[in-house]
Amino acid sequence: MSRENLEIVRRAYEAAARHDTAAVLAEYDSEVVWDISQAPARNVIGEPHVFHGLDGLRSFFRQWYDAWKHVEPDLEELIDAGEKVVSVETTRARGRTSGANVELAHGAVWTIRESKITHVIWFGSREEAIEAAGLSE
Repeated sequence: MSRENLEIVRRAYEAAARHDTAAVLAEYDSEVVWDISQAPARNVIGEPHVFHGLDGLRSFFRQWYDAWKHVEPDLEELIDAGEKVVSVETTRARGRTSGANVELAHGAVWTIRESKITHVIWFGSREEAIEAAGLSE
């Protein structure tokens, strides 16, 4: 199951990189919770910081991509945590209005149930995500 969970998250990242909305959404449960309340870039899009369901996920991504002239997530690591997966990435972006280049290192904890992503919470670092997933190094 753990290997399958890693592949589900990897597929979500790969589909997002291809801008394949249908493939991205196919990896998520219809009641998914997407939580950026602990993320370093939470104020880029304003409130709310927790999005619910597939419509909420669509809303988040629409706001996120609208904020940037260019944005590219670089998935660096996926860590098996049982029914959870920790992702570590660096997002490089250029602000649409400011033109400023930004580099955001962050981590997330992905919860998988019945082969669907049910909850994702973003953190400001790999260490915070690992701790939230109940792993210690």
